[in-house]
Amino acid sequence: MLGIVVIAENFEKANHAKALDDGADYFLHKPIKDSILLATVRSCLRRLHIFPAPALDTHEAWRLYRHNGILVSPGNERITLSDRECAVLTTLFLSPHVPVSSESLLHALNMAADIFDPHRIDTIIYRIRKKLERLSGSKFEIRNIYGKGFICVGAKESAIFYVWDG
Repeated sequence: MLGIVVIAENFEKANHAKALDDGADYFLHKPIKDSILLATVRSCLRRLHIFPAPALDTHEAWRLYRHNGILVSPGNERITLSDRECAVLTTLFLSPHVPVSSESLLHALNMAADIFDPHRIDTIIYRIRKKLERLSGSKFEIRNIYGKGFICVGAKESAIFYVWDG
């Protein structure tokens, strides 16, 4: 089950009502503040039981800056990542609480599973894990889910993983 958030150019009552009648969970109109959009998405995920409701200010937020190749921990420690490591982490972060298959990770790297050895993913994950071991504060794990793929799990149940393109 997925949540649907509609973002419209203008705010007309007819459009708003039609979007909600057609199955949308939320209706936002432009311009949208980042804080409102994030709160709406969190609310939708919480309602769908995809994302646990964090206790007051106890969540840990991991931020991945794709274009800079930097992962920032909740304690503000920084790890520099290669392009391939960024692509793998981006795919894992964008699929919270759901295992990502090796084939999907190869696709994120623009590699075909029939041409490239899927063990290349294991090597990239190993390198990311080694870099995460260097952190002194918070850590998250990349777990293998046998027969399904990989998943990111935070040290705290309320861990949040963000990906920034800028």
